[in-house]
Amino acid sequence: MPKQNSAQILTDLLFDKARVKRIRTMREFAEQDIIIPDGPYKGLRFKCDRQPYSSLWFDQVGKWRRHFAVGPTQSGKTLTCFVIPTMYHLFEIEETVICGVPTEEIASDKWREDFEPAIRASRYARYLPDKGDGSRGGIPRSVEFKNGSTLKFMTAGGGDKKRAAFTSRVLVVTETDGFDEVGHKSREADKFTQLEGRLRAFTPKTGSPSVLYAECTVSVEEGRTWREYTKGSSSVIVRPCPHCDAWVTPGRDNVFGYQDAEEEQEAYDLSDWICPACGEVWSEDDRHKANSLSKVVHKGQSVDKCGAVKGETPRTPTLGFRWTAFDNEFITAGVVGADEWLASRAEDEDNAEKEMRQFVWALPYIPDKEDMTKLDYQTISSRYIGMPPKGIVPADALHLVAAIDLGKYLCHWTVAAFGEGAAPHFVEYGRVEVASDDVGVERALAIALREWKDEISAGWEDDDGDTHFLEMTLVDAGWQPEVAYDFCLDAGGRFLPAKGFGASQGMAKHYTSPRSVGQNILRKGREYDIRKLKREAGKRLVKLVHINVDHWKSWLHSRFSTPLDQPGAATVYKVANNREHLSFAKHLTSERLTQDRDARNRMVERWEQVNKKNHWLDAGQMACVAGHIVGARLVGEATAPVVRRRRSSTVMAPDGRAFFVGERD
Repeated sequence: MPKQNSAQILTDLLFDKARVKRIRTMREFAEQDIIIPDGPYKGLRFKCDRQPYSSLWFDQVGKWRRHFAVGPTQSGKTLTCFVIPTMYHLFEIEETVICGVPTEEIASDKWREDFEPAIRASRYARYLPDKGDGSRGGIPRSVEFKNGSTLKFMTAGGGDKKRAAFTSRVLVVTETDGFDEVGHKSREADKFTQLEGRLRAFTPKTGSPSVLYAECTVSVEEGRTWREYTKGSSSVIVRPCPHCDAWVTPGRDNVFGYQDAEEEQEAYDLSDWICPACGEVWSEDDRHKANSLSKVVHKGQSVDKCGAVKGETPRTPTLGFRWTAFDNEFITAGVVGADEWLASRAEDEDNAEKEMRQFVWALPYIPDKEDMTKLDYQTISSRYIGMPPKGIVPADALHLVAAIDLGKYLCHWTVAAFGEGAAPHFVEYGRVEVASDDVGVERALAIALREWKDEISAGWEDDDGDTHFLEMTLVDAGWQPEVAYDFCLDAGGRFLPAKGFGASQGMAKHYTSPRSVGQNILRKGREYDIRKLKREAGKRLVKLVHINVDHWKSWLHSRFSTPLDQPGAATVYKVANNREHLSFAKHLTSERLTQDRDARNRMVERWEQVNKKNHWLDAGQMACVAGHIVGARLVGEATAPVVRRRRSSTVMAPDGRAFFVGERD
């Protein structure tokens, strides 16, 4: 396209403004002004008959205030449902548009790969800016076009105020599920709702109602995209069968032939579409003709034999518009059948199934094993605001405990203070070096533990200068139990060995809570117990803590997921930058809570390791158990633990618990 001088651009603008402009429909705008910027149709005008679903989409636009598009990848979804609506409002309506993207990197990609090529290929290239955002590389934030319209990018990152500082009548969003999670530090609504709040000033009463366009590859049923689709119009596309005249929506079960193939090419050659109603095979020509006659049917509606849509349009402001592989005429039945054949034989069957549902059939993935973890390491590492610095105990602390996870070369430890409502604050955490190669594992561990005990025995001060001493310390006894037992016996009653049980330990044996206290069960707590351990003759009696680690890891994650202004919210000590807590936070998120079915088809939860460095997670959950032992309780949780009745000669704490401090057997 030849470069125009400033005078010519100014003249064109004056003529554009001077004439009374008829506002075209979005479909007219698309077919008259949009030039395909890349792909097999590069340089050609956009035409709806290449992908008949697009004509149905454009026919629905304008009838709803909120539009959510759900379709397979590589079907023109981004251009049709994201780029064209944006360009329509920027250049046909000539108004400001907010563009919501999950991250700044995606904003840069969308501008460079989607918006700019489409604008530059069109007659609106003359409106591209010569300076500022959009005129050069980098991350665009606010692109101001020469016709006076602005494209403002907003992301899911940053604080809530960042999304509250700009208003517009039009919002376009891509990858909507990226906005779905509520920020753990935020006390406002989720980030997508915050974005949509920028439209609040524009209502039907003002004469210019707001409009929202959102598109995304569907992720899971709980994701924003699928929720909006199902709660909205839940629209589907129907078309008449060329054989039986029934109005049908062919789906995944209507790709036939690949099931009997021995190889991928044979799967491609054998695959055909079949009618869901009569079972007859459709040729690709049959499919195109049927799609050209297709109709949109909303939730609660039906189609009679003559093709008339029956039923009322649902009373919702949201269009949930979905198309599938059958509507995607960029691919054939052979391509889909070959993909299905490969997916059924993939080594990672879950991932292959996920790709087929999400990317081909525009359906949410329903995993056999669902990741239940909602916590990320950035959230944990940021929870230091308003907290005291490293090594200082909060003024309102009621209990101070510690725990240490043993390792061959490093032991990882945590110190936690508990205030009202069982809110754990990690006062300090660290590592102790173990010289296993120099003196042997057992001796090196014993030396390291004694040195650590000497270090922590001095206690920790609060802001007033008062010293707090540890009430309870749990020592990992799962790896080198004899070392842990001997150390705790020598250290005194404030130190107890602990052993974890559960699916996350990779053991066949899960934690089993004792029915009651008795001869060998000294105390029964919340998913833990303290019991006597019989050892070889001549050795002293060990008191061992058995822990359901699956429960207590979930408990710790729940504390870090609790909003900071609520009881039970976990925090970390104050640092200059949250990067200082990244290693600790990554340990705490090194395992994920999953939900899957057991051999009896029951849903069970278990923790699975995704990162080998999980030592502070183990130490952290043990510290939480230690806090519970000494009396830390969530709001509403019973404060009196179940204890074993002891002879009156035994010293007891005021609340009836066994008094461990300095106690020996």
